[in-house]
Amino acid sequence: MTTETLMQVSSRSSVLLCCGSGGVGKTTASAALALAQMRAGRRVVVVTIDPARRLADALGVTGELGNQPTLLSSENGGELWAMMLDANETFANLVQGYSSDSAQVERIITNRFFRNISSSLGGTQEYMAAEKLFELHNDPRFDLVVVDTPPTRKALNFLDAPGRLVRFLDHRLYRVLLAPARGGLRVVAAAVTPIVRTIARVVGASVVDDAIAFFQAFEGMDEGFRARAQQVTKTLTSPTTSYVVVSSAEKEALDEAQFFINRLKTENIATAALIINRLTPDFGVSSDTQAAKSFPALAENANRLAQRAASERLAIAPLVAAVSPSPVVYLSLLPHDVADHQALSLLADQLSASKPQR
Repeated sequence: MTTETLMQVSSRSSVLLCCGSGGVGKTTASAALALAQMRAGRRVVVVTIDPARRLADALGVTGELGNQPTLLSSENGGELWAMMLDANETFANLVQGYSSDSAQVERIITNRFFRNISSSLGGTQEYMAAEKLFELHNDPRFDLVVVDTPPTRKALNFLDAPGRLVRFLDHRLYRVLLAPARGGLRVVAAAVTPIVRTIARVVGASVVDDAIAFFQAFEGMDEGFRARAQQVTKTLTSPTTSYVVVSSAEKEALDEAQFFINRLKTENIATAALIINRLTPDFGVSSDTQAAKSFPALAENANRLAQRAASERLAIAPLVAAVSPSPVVYLSLLPHDVADHQALSLLADQLSASKPQR
């Protein structure tokens, strides 16, 4: 049995990452945790990697969230900020941070290869998410960064993203493509080496020319990116970075939650807390036989709900055991969606009042 609460875990964390499948209330749980910590006097920024508007709706934001934090409210000396990741803009800002040469920056961010990889290349979105997390973590305006990860099994891919970037910079193909730039050759054709000619036949000569031009402009910045990737990795695995798994009692959601817990274990990271959301309330079973005879339909419905609640507790037991001794929070199914600030405030109250549970 743990003696720590979810709020205590949150209070000692500088980064909270909320993971879970779609439809379990992960976004609202992220927003409610951020709100609760703001009320406790901390300066909190909550960021979503998911482009859907659920976070903005839950926070009561009428406009669009952008790639820079927006102050939403303040209370008890705390502040609540929010933003939505823009991978392309984050990548461009990162490039600008590693070059004092405005002409070099312009060559990179206007390059077609750069525009493609910053928005669509596998792993780039995850790395930019990790980069933005690192940037916010080191921003003196904030005490806590809460990250609402996308509802997919790839949500934790940013754990690998910094390492993949370093491996890419060390890859033979990168060095082959960079060789023409380092040799001072004009980038006018793909027929540079046999391997480049082979790549050109597959993806097209213009694509390879754009790539070589990009790497030519990128030259001299790779060491900075490599050092930054190592710093990002340290942040993701820091003792003050906590991973909270959110689930419901549905089988698919429980399976996804177990996947996230196992995925964290492979990185030697413990699940800091587990939130089981949308549980059937425990109304209890009345022993009043006269009431049961007078209202048989209501009595039957109450029994069904009691059986469902017992079944859910049985289903979640293995997941609860898997995260022990980390705290587990049980949230009952609400009669309405958390679609406005008032409803979010009530959920934040529940999270703040949660006690250590077995």
